[in-house]
Amino acid sequence: MTVARSFDLDRFQKEAIAAVDAGRSVLVAAPTSSGKTVVAEHAIHKTLSAGRRAFYTAPIKALSNQKFRDLGELFGPEHVGLMTGDQVVAPEAPIVVMTTEVLRNMLYAKSEAVNDLSWVVLDEVHYLEDPYRGAVWEEVLLHLAPSVGVVALSATVSNAAELGEWIAAVRGPTEVIVETRRPVRLRSHYLVAERGRRGVERRVHRAALLTKDGKPNLQGRRFDQDGRGSRGRASGGAKRRAWVPPRRSEVVADLAGDGLLPAIHFIFSRAGCDEARDSVVRDGLVLNDENESVAVDNWITERLLTIGEADRDALGVDGWAVALRRGIASHHAGLVPVFKEVTEELFIAGLVKLVYATETLALGVNLPARSVIIDRLTKFTGQTHEVLTAGQFTQLTGRAGRRGLDTEGHAFVCWSPFVPFDRVAGLAGSREFVLRSAFMPTYNMVANMVENRSRAEAMDLLARSFAQFQADRQTATRLRRKAEKHEEAVALRRRLEGLSNKPNVPVEVREVSVAVLRPGDVVVPEAGVVQVVLSVANRGGGRIRVRTLDREGTIGILGEDGGVALPNLIGQVDLPSPFVPSDPDFRRMAQTLLDGFAPVSLMDEQQSRKPEVHDKPSAESADTANSRRRLARIERDLSREASRPVNMERDLTARFDAALSVLESRKMSKAWALTDRGRVLIGIHNEADLLVAEVLHAGLLRGLGAPMVASVISCLTYRKRGPGEPSRVQLGGEFPACFQKIANLAETIAVDERVAGLNPKDPPDPGFAHYMHAWASGAELAEVLDEELLAGEFVRNVRLVADLLRQVGLIGETEIAATALEAESRIDRGVVSLSAGRIDATDNPKTVS
Repeated sequence: MTVARSFDLDRFQKEAIAAVDAGRSVLVAAPTSSGKTVVAEHAIHKTLSAGRRAFYTAPIKALSNQKFRDLGELFGPEHVGLMTGDQVVAPEAPIVVMTTEVLRNMLYAKSEAVNDLSWVVLDEVHYLEDPYRGAVWEEVLLHLAPSVGVVALSATVSNAAELGEWIAAVRGPTEVIVETRRPVRLRSHYLVAERGRRGVERRVHRAALLTKDGKPNLQGRRFDQDGRGSRGRASGGAKRRAWVPPRRSEVVADLAGDGLLPAIHFIFSRAGCDEARDSVVRDGLVLNDENESVAVDNWITERLLTIGEADRDALGVDGWAVALRRGIASHHAGLVPVFKEVTEELFIAGLVKLVYATETLALGVNLPARSVIIDRLTKFTGQTHEVLTAGQFTQLTGRAGRRGLDTEGHAFVCWSPFVPFDRVAGLAGSREFVLRSAFMPTYNMVANMVENRSRAEAMDLLARSFAQFQADRQTATRLRRKAEKHEEAVALRRRLEGLSNKPNVPVEVREVSVAVLRPGDVVVPEAGVVQVVLSVANRGGGRIRVRTLDREGTIGILGEDGGVALPNLIGQVDLPSPFVPSDPDFRRMAQTLLDGFAPVSLMDEQQSRKPEVHDKPSAESADTANSRRRLARIERDLSREASRPVNMERDLTARFDAALSVLESRKMSKAWALTDRGRVLIGIHNEADLLVAEVLHAGLLRGLGAPMVASVISCLTYRKRGPGEPSRVQLGGEFPACFQKIANLAETIAVDERVAGLNPKDPPDPGFAHYMHAWASGAELAEVLDEELLAGEFVRNVRLVADLLRQVGLIGETEIAATALEAESRIDRGVVSLSAGRIDATDNPKTVS
C-alpha cells in the first residue's frame, strides 16, 4: 500500500518524513494549510506496512470526524476506526481517530488497546496552552510508552525549539521541523473609508500595511491624524472626522470588484455576525447565480431532511436559507451545529462566497478563503476590550490563501479610531507567537495519579511536564539575576567596609533575609554565635535552606527548617579551595576564618564608644552615600524576592499537594490511597469534577426522575455568558432544595480550597435547569427556546449535560446510573441528536455504537 500524491513535497515535509523513517519523533510547526498532515499520513502508512497500529488524535469531535473520513478515503474505510466521547466506530481497526482526551483516559486505565501502538499523531498540539484542556496533550506525551513514536503537528509558534527540546527530554530523539513560509503568499491591507463632502462622494481607501521587505508602510500613518479631516464641519462648527470604518457593503464591494472572494469576515460578536449578514442581504447583495442558488436549496433540503416542520420553524430555517441562496452566511457558536456544518460544506463547494464569523471558525475544520477581513483588532474578553495578540492575528489571517487555487492570499484590517496604524502594521508583521503551557493538576488528574502511580512517579511526571520545563527556565533566569545582584551587593559591602580578602569587622551590622546570603558570608543568627555560610539551597516554592558553620565546628540551618530567617550579616570571608563543604579538613580551615570576628554584643559596645564625627561632606563621602543607597536597594529587592509567596498557579508540586490536601480533608484520599469516596473521581472529566463526585457521594440524585436528574446535572456544566446578575432558580418541584444542597456543598469545597491556598471554582449555576427539564420532559424545541437562549447555545449546553450524564451512568451507583442513562437518552433527540456530529453507519462498513 502506498500513499499516492499529486504534488511535490516541500522541504519541511521531506525533512519530517526522513525523521519518521529514521524512527525519531518529530514536531512539525508550520502555517495553516501548508501540508503538515502529509507527515502524519506517512507515519500511518509506515505503521500499516509493519502490521501495527496508529492513533490519530484531534482536539474536537468535528476535526476527528473530518479526519476519520479523510483517512478512510486514503487508506480504505476498513482500516480506520473512530472513538469520541459519544460514539465508537471499529475501535479494533489498525488506524483509530480519536479526541485527545480518549487517548489520555486509555493511558490512565492501562488499556490493552495501546499495547501494539507504533505511532501517535497529536494534531493541533498548540492546544496545550488551552486553560482547561491543555494538560491533556502533556499527559499523553508523558504517559505514552517510550517505544511509541510521536508526530506532533502545530501552528507556527516562535518557541518551537523550546517545545521540541521538551518533547526530546521526555520522549527521546525528536526532530524539530519549522516552516515559516506560507504555502500561499499573504498580502496585508488597511481598509479606510473617507466621509463624503459637498460635491465629493464617500470613498474607500486601501493601503498596504507592510512594504515589500516586511516593514510598516509609513504612508499609512496619514490615517492617524486625530481621525479628523481638514474640510467639512458638523453642526455647531465642530470638525467632522474624515476617516471612518468602512461599511459592510463597502468592504464586500471592494473585494468583489477585484475578484478577491470568497472571503471570511471576522466579527467578534455573534449578534454582529448576524447583523452584518442581514444588512448586506437587505442591501440586495447577491453573490450566487441562479444555478448556484438551486444547488444550495438542494443541499439544504438533503441535509435537513430529518428535521420536522415545527423544529424548522423554531430554528428559523427559511430565514437562514435566504442568505445562503445568495452565497452569504454567518457562523458562530450561537447557531446549531448542523447550520455551521452546512455553511462550511457550501463554502468549500464554492456555493457560499462570504461568511461573517466569530474567531471560533479559525479554530475549526480546514476552511481556507482567498481573503480574510478582520472587522476590528479589539475584542471584549468579558471584562475589558483588548487588542488581539500576534498569535491570534496570525491564526485568523492563516485562513487567507487557498493552496493550488490562489497565487496569494489577502488579509484586510478595517480602520478603527482606537488602534493606530503602527500597531496594526506591527501585528501584521509580527512572528511572535509564544506557546505557554497551561498544565495544571486537576482533581481528576490527582486521583488518577494516586490510584495508578507512586508519589515518586507522580512527582517525576510533574517535574517532566512542559509547564515545569518552562518554569525552570524562568526560575534559572530569575536566579541568575538574583546572583548578579548578590555579587554586586558583596562588592559594595567590601568597598564600604574596607574588606580585601581578609576577615574584618564591618562598620555596621545589617539584619538581612536569608535570600541574600551566599557561601562565605559571616552571620550572627543569635548574639554571641558567629557563623559562616557554607551552602545555600533553593527549594521548591521559593523556600531557601542555608547551612552554616560556627567556631566550634557545629553545623547550623537557617531558613525553612525553623532557623533564624533574618540573621545579622557582619562580613565576608574567602572560603578554602577546592570548595568541598562536606570535607572535615575544609570545615576546620573555614572555622579558623571566623577568629577575626567579634560577637554582635561586643561590636555594639565598641561602636557605642566611638565619638561622633561631624566632617563636612566630601566627594568621597557622597560616593559612599550613593553606594550605601544602591546596596540598600539591592538588599531590599533580594529580601522582597525571598518573601514572595508561593504561586500555586506556577508551582506544580505545591498545586498538586494542595489539591491532594483538599481530597484528604474531604476523606477522599489517605496515605497516598483513594478511599471509596474518592475513587469515583477517576471517571469524572469535568471542570467541576470534585463537586460532581461530592454530589454523587451525598446521594443528591437518589429518587429523582430522569428530567430532574438532567436539570440538576446542568447546574454542574452550565455557565452564564458575559457580565450581569447571577442566574436565578426558575424551576420548581424538588429542584430548589436540591440546588441549595449543591450550592452548600460547593461552598464547603471552596472553604477547603482557600485553606489549601487554591482559588475556588465557579459556583454551580441554575440558569439552564428549567430549559433542561422541559426538553427532558419531551417539550418541542419551539416551546423551549426564548429570546434569551439562542438555538446553538441550547444545543451546546444540552450536549454538555449529555456528556456528564454518560459519565454518571458509568460511575454512579446502580439506581442513579440507570436514571442518568435514561435522562441522556431522553435529551438526545431532534436537533440535539442531529447536531452531535455522529458518523453514519454508511460512512464505514463497521458497526457504529
